[in-house]
Amino acid sequence: MSKDLVFIASGGRTGTQFLGDLLATIIEDCWSEHEADMFAGFNAKSWQRIQDFGLWHMVIGRALGQTGLRVAGTKFLTGEADISKLAEKLRRQRSSYHARIDENLVIESYWRWWMFSGEMAQIWPGAKTIGIIRDPKSWISSWLAHDKSHSGTPWTYYFPPGPITPARIGDAEWTKRWNSLSPVGRLAWEWREIYRRIDAAAQSADNTMIFRFEDLFDRETGAMERLVTFASSHGGRQYHTGNVDDIMPSVRNASSNRKDAWKSWSNQDKAIVDELCGPWMDKYGYAQMAIASPVRESSLAL
Repeated sequence: MSKDLVFIASGGRTGTQFLGDLLATIIEDCWSEHEADMFAGFNAKSWQRIQDFGLWHMVIGRALGQTGLRVAGTKFLTGEADISKLAEKLRRQRSSYHARIDENLVIESYWRWWMFSGEMAQIWPGAKTIGIIRDPKSWISSWLAHDKSHSGTPWTYYFPPGPITPARIGDAEWTKRWNSLSPVGRLAWEWREIYRRIDAAAQSADNTMIFRFEDLFDRETGAMERLVTFASSHGGRQYHTGNVDDIMPSVRNASSNRKDAWKSWSNQDKAIVDELCGPWMDKYGYAQMAIASPVRESSLAL
């Protein structure tokens, strides 16, 4: 029996690993995997991931810019690698690992799947993608708090093939303005690139669905129930689910208490965030800086 696959994609700082692990506790016959970048942090599960995926794939190849989702996604977006070859490579890397998993539903919750959000059907036919969007005001604040240098650039980007920038993906307008942008502005550009790709995928594919980070653990929105239903339904196969209330924790993200940090940004930074992110902020019910207010209910059926 072939595996049913679900991929959780976001811009990071949305608790994707936490969410994937929660889903595995409430959906029967479900396995949660988080293929994180070893250079972003080594923990108790790192040794297990090295055993699952191999030392070359998890450590050596990443250092050399040869393996890992960050590497593959960067090469795809910058035009350095063909999607058909990357798709074949990604499937080959995971096929033996998936075969060793007893559970029939596998959830991969690594946020960098956003890089392939529009190509998932080509890479994994029949798979589902869950996109987690977060208000760019709190998302940017969270990344700046997470990054001790407050540069907004994760240090893993200094490994090959390097970071994604406007110049590398052919964004002429923002290439000209890049050097004048503060870390807030650069993160706003990154947020736009991430979520316009995920949003476009959701508009064109029934197997992709977007949920607001702010809604997931708010019982009144019903977002978690919809997410669980989406993740557990695969054609004629319906996986049994438990009580969603059992996975509704009160704490979502270590930096959630910094959600109002954006209020101290300069007016120029606020304007840049509105300019870059505004259309998607409006679409998903987030207040722009000019009309700053608490996150309002989205009128969209996400």
